[in-house]
Amino acid sequence: MEVITIESKAFAALVEKIDRIVAYVQASRQRELEQQGEEENNHRKADKWMQNGEVCEYLEISPRTLQRYRTNQILPFSICGKKIRYRRTDVEQFRERWMRETPATLIDRMVEAHPLHERKNKLYGKKRGNTGTNE
Repeated sequence: MEVITIESKAFAALVEKIDRIVAYVQASRQRELEQQGEEENNHRKADKWMQNGEVCEYLEISPRTLQRYRTNQILPFSICGKKIRYRRTDVEQFRERWMRETPATLIDRMVEAHPLHERKNKLYGKKRGNTGTNE
C-alpha cells in the first residue's frame, strides 16, 4: 500500500471539485429523467382517443358534418365495437391545417378581449334612481 501526503488546502480543493462533479452528474440525470417523463406524457397524450361529441365540440362542428368528414375520408377514425373513436393527434392536426376562424368570430373574440367590453353595462358617474319627484 502506498501512502500519499497532500496539504489540507489541496485536499479540500480536490473534495470540492469531486462534489461539483457529483452535483453535475446528478443534475444531468435529473434532466434526463424529466425529459423522458415529458416524452412519455406526450406519447400518452398522443395515444388518447376522442369520441364524436368531444370532436364536434373541439372542432365546433355538427355531428352531421363530422359524419361527412368520415364518409369522405377527410378525418381518420377507428371503430371499436359500435363506437367511433378519433385519435387526438389526428383531430388536432386536422384543426391546425383546415379550420380557419371566420371574420365575424375573430371580431367577436377581439371585442370580448377589449378592456372596455367589461364596462359596457355599468353606469358611469351618478347612479340613476328615484329623485323624489314622482312619489
